[in-house]
Amino acid sequence: MTCHIFRPASGPRSFFLFLMLSLCLTAQAKRKDLVIMKNGDHLTGEVKKLENGVLYVDLDYVSGSVGLDWLQVEKVNSTGTFQVAMKNGQRQAGTIAKLPEKDAPGKDFEVNGPTGTLSTHAPDVVEIESKKKNFWRQLTGSIDVGYSFTSGNSQTQTDSDASVNYLSTKWQTTNNWTASFNGQPGAPKTNLLEFQTFDGAFLNRNSVIFGIGDLLHSSQQDLDLRTTLGGGYGGYFKRTNTAVLNWFSGVVYAHENFTATANQPADQNIEALLGLAYQRFHFDRYSLQSQLLVYPGLSDAGRIRTTTKTIFSVKLANNFHTDLSFWDNFDSEPPSTAKRNELGVSTSLGWSF
Repeated sequence: MTCHIFRPASGPRSFFLFLMLSLCLTAQAKRKDLVIMKNGDHLTGEVKKLENGVLYVDLDYVSGSVGLDWLQVEKVNSTGTFQVAMKNGQRQAGTIAKLPEKDAPGKDFEVNGPTGTLSTHAPDVVEIESKKKNFWRQLTGSIDVGYSFTSGNSQTQTDSDASVNYLSTKWQTTNNWTASFNGQPGAPKTNLLEFQTFDGAFLNRNSVIFGIGDLLHSSQQDLDLRTTLGGGYGGYFKRTNTAVLNWFSGVVYAHENFTATANQPADQNIEALLGLAYQRFHFDRYSLQSQLLVYPGLSDAGRIRTTTKTIFSVKLANNFHTDLSFWDNFDSEPPSTAKRNELGVSTSLGWSF
């Protein structure tokens, strides 16, 4: 962008020229990072992030970001500041540099931070995220909406999901919202509303202490509201550019208020928590995410609750994606009028940010 300022001015014209100058400076401030591929291609733009084995770069002449196979990147020169996560769980913030592997075998990636330089093998780098200037710009997430209609019985189903995440070198937070509404003329309507938050602080490379909160309303299980609060300890079994498998365990407190049809007083229990979470990625084409939480009763021995959710996502253009989701809530001892299982399958269209 070229700017020409001919002469001083005052009043509204001065303000306009000041605004134009500010826009020029902003445009000129955009980084010109260099990325060289192993086949010799040179790209000049702004490195944004490494996610699921894909390095995303913004180019001036392309709408949106270009996704590059990280294992095919030969060299990166960038002046930006990033948060970097390694396969062994180590995290560090600083400027980055990717060197040709022949010039630094096994040490071809560097993070230059305030505490020194960290050198590692590029394939062992699983995540690079631009370090934003404030908390709000560091947030990532997605929004998904699905709707279906069956003409034979006039049955409708509406599903929606939303997630917001924040990750730093010391802690993380993940928040999810799920809503499902089903209706059919002449039949009872069913609905499910759930909010879950997972917040953790990293102790070392592969362990985290966490807090968990869950609010669930389920008409099929006669739950007006179940509030689950607790925490514990977790870690990673596996973490690579294509897959992540982590575990966690702890103790939670659950308080349950039932609907009037259940004819059951409020209940409160102490429960153990055992969980697994798995993510699988294939370049920038699809991803699979699955989570299983098991709550064995402690104060209510013999009762077991489980919640599970699996999402298969196929990426589309411009940060859009389509999902196929499966979820299930199980209670071994529900109210006598309620179902032990509430499960659902849905398809939706979503957008990531």
